[in-house]
Amino acid sequence: MFDFPIAELITPEEQVAVARCVAIMASKDDDVADSERHFVEELMGQMMLLPEERDRVRHEFDKPNDIVEVAKGVKHREARIFLYYQAVCAAMADNVLVEGEIDALLSLAQAFEFDTEVARLFVTWVQDSLELRERGQQLLMEL
Repeated sequence: MFDFPIAELITPEEQVAVARCVAIMASKDDDVADSERHFVEELMGQMMLLPEERDRVRHEFDKPNDIVEVAKGVKHREARIFLYYQAVCAAMADNVLVEGEIDALLSLAQAFEFDTEVARLFVTWVQDSLELRERGQQLLMEL
């Protein structure tokens, strides 16, 4: 997970929208795994969301809104890139990328006017990065 280095660039409203979108992404496979919930909770902690904002985000697990509609609240390009990365990580938190998650990622890319092919390559890069990190952690445990 990226640290949250763009706090000075992203408004509190955008932070909530980012977290909501990530929670919506976690719900795209119709089964929010513990790893996905943990991922969202960790993100909310990094962004220091208020308790009522966290409740609003958690509501997306059970009754997710349209991810593109929620993402419209994210205006800054850097925040959009951050959101896209976090959405990919949330989709991969359970180590499975399903069709609904892929569709949602492509919808986000289109909504943000990202080049679709570059967005697909970015998803692949994130997947590869997460797999390499996991293998590295496994190697460290064997030392």
